[in-house]
Amino acid sequence: MKLTYSLVAREEYLEILYFLSDNYSENTAIKFEEDFLSNVNRLESFPESFPKFRDTDKRKFKVNKNVTVLFQINEKEATVEILNFWFNRSNPDLLLQHL
Repeated sequence: MKLTYSLVAREEYLEILYFLSDNYSENTAIKFEEDFLSNVNRLESFPESFPKFRDTDKRKFKVNKNVTVLFQINEKEATVEILNFWFNRSNPDLLLQHL
């Protein structure tokens, strides 16, 4: 399946990488990117192997203990769209409002 990113997801991804690099280390940002890309590789081949997010048609995967990625599958167009990067300590009800 073809992978796409929402505008919000693109911005959030870059913000996370810059934050990690600026506040921790470049290696921390690289580790985050490696963990994310590892999930993306699986996502492109087996998108339905990830659990659904609550009672929605969206799915999720954890990048690490702090960040979860939400995505949706479009079978008709054979695409998977990354929607959001979500900090796990945040209120999930707020995320539902954004979806």
